[in-house]
Amino acid sequence: MKSKWKIAISILIVLTVISGVFLYFVFSKIGAFFDDTYHPIETSTKNELHEKTVEEDVDVDQVIHILLMGVDERENDKGRPDVLMVAELNPKTNQTKIVSLPRDTKVKIPGMNKTTKLNHSYTYGDVPLTVQTVQQLLDISVDYYAKVNMNGFEEIIRELGPLKVQNKREFTYDGHHFPEGNIELDQDEVLSYVRMRKDDSLGDEGRNIRQRQVIEAVIEKIIGEKDFVEALGFLEKISPYLQWNIQGKDLKTLYTNYLPSLRAIKQEKLPGEGSLEEDGLWYFRAEEPTSVFQ
Repeated sequence: MKSKWKIAISILIVLTVISGVFLYFVFSKIGAFFDDTYHPIETSTKNELHEKTVEEDVDVDQVIHILLMGVDERENDKGRPDVLMVAELNPKTNQTKIVSLPRDTKVKIPGMNKTTKLNHSYTYGDVPLTVQTVQQLLDISVDYYAKVNMNGFEEIIRELGPLKVQNKREFTYDGHHFPEGNIELDQDEVLSYVRMRKDDSLGDEGRNIRQRQVIEAVIEKIIGEKDFVEALGFLEKISPYLQWNIQGKDLKTLYTNYLPSLRAIKQEKLPGEGSLEEDGLWYFRAEEPTSVFQ
């Protein structure tokens, strides 16, 4: 009997040690991920974006807004956002609304006597000024932002696997052919799919539609991930390409209270029209932009 107890206790000790090593591995990976990607920002508009956590400062029933940015960063060039979207997560209705903001949207830059294109706000003041400009344009408070280096987007898709989207029109771009209907995009195709504009009869709006499709497909992939170890590997691979102001404790609260909202996504566009103006530049003029999230 004693020998059986010794064996049982030995097994228990081994399992405890293994579990401890595994948990240390898990928490060190997660901690390193947030250390690498967390970049708090400060703004000075009336809709000031505070450094905060959802758990501490946001009621769990409160609607939150997240600015999503895809930036073409290159060596010695911080680039400009090609992708600008705002996601509104509503835990009361369990719905998410994603609105594309055309990069050529004509805006006033906060704190500057300047009217220009929306993506120029990033040139003048990086993420903080972009956040301020979006807040002013839409009359909302941006609670969080997430910026992805588009040149690393291929690596993200490589880790996630092919994305399923419904292509509304057949086209060929940058050596890749995209038939009409339900298709799968691999890491080599996804950027070509979202960048094509000139051969689309809808122009920028056609590109914005495809961008929203890809973002929704990425969200579906991420929330559907069941393998915890694979998820950790995914975090490690994408950290060089991601910058946001979300901490580990924020993510826990967001996961607990806002995940159901991500299972019902509604895609919308910013209302308005584009035209060539007197300065020879093409602008998108938004119509009643503050009504989008009312």
